[in-house]
Amino acid sequence: MAQLMFTAIGSDKPGLVGEFTGHLHAGGANILDSRMVNLRGQFAIILLIEAADTPLAKLRHELPTLARHLGLNVLIADHAVTAPVVSGLPFKLKTYSLDQPGLVHKITGVLRAYGVNIEELQARQESAAFAGGTLFVMEMRLTVPGDVAVRKLRAELEKQAETLNCDLDLVPA
Repeated sequence: MAQLMFTAIGSDKPGLVGEFTGHLHAGGANILDSRMVNLRGQFAIILLIEAADTPLAKLRHELPTLARHLGLNVLIADHAVTAPVVSGLPFKLKTYSLDQPGLVHKITGVLRAYGVNIEELQARQESAAFAGGTLFVMEMRLTVPGDVAVRKLRAELEKQAETLNCDLDLVPA
């Protein structure tokens, strides 16, 4: 069995996921991992699929045509693990603040300095009439290396959050 990873993005419409995944299933592929989301009218798909070599080669050839038919732009890549798996402790990090440029960069900069791996990151704007503006919420799943002192990491994150006027929660996952 071989694996193929691809991303696709295009205008959202009802039935898009069903038609796209139906084609994969009919072609003999199994979805191993996926993320799909509507981002303000644009639908983004990230998929890792697995199939025998011949069906996978056929799907690789057919996917660009299918994507164009569905109004999607697609990028296809062979799946190969190129980086070592980071071992450590699972944590969740959530921040809340008024929206401001650079917030994701500054918080993730602290994580990078400690060798923390970001497994998943979601960020969104929410209406916050009570705060007089737009609330920015960021949520992450992290792997904190075993040799990192969590108290020290938390203190550095809190120090950065204070400069951003940002509330922060770091909890074991």
